[in-house]
Amino acid sequence: GYYGEKLVMELMNLGLGSCWVALTYNKKNIRKYIEPNENLVIVIAFGIPANWGYNHKSKLPRQVSNVSDNSPQWFKDGVDCALNAPTAINQQKFMLTLVDDKVKAKARFAPSAKVDLGIVKYHFEVGSGKDHSIWI
Repeated sequence: GYYGEKLVMELMNLGLGSCWVALTYNKKNIRKYIEPNENLVIVIAFGIPANWGYNHKSKLPRQVSNVSDNSPQWFKDGVDCALNAPTAINQQKFMLTLVDDKVKAKARFAPSAKVDLGIVKYHFEVGSGKDHSIWI
């Protein structure tokens, strides 16, 4: 999810839209494009969009993290950006916990939870200004 979302952001910079697709494509037809020892987890469709998406409901920062008034600004900014990350069925089933100066990220049970967590971590890093060394 992390590296896929980096690709998605590059596609957007090129003026292309994208969509993560996990359960609604024909896996049998795709088999001919991957090696027998490979496992297809998710697909990213991209192209010239008819429109640029839509506003979606989002959870509150306190529903996906232990953010508080005393949290450092970088953590608040990272959580806010993570809430803009695409997740399966827009469920936002993740938890970000600040522990000292590190962040623990946990995926809750959801379709494509591990992929979602990678996407969320990428967005958190962009919003917080931190790099991968932030994670515990």
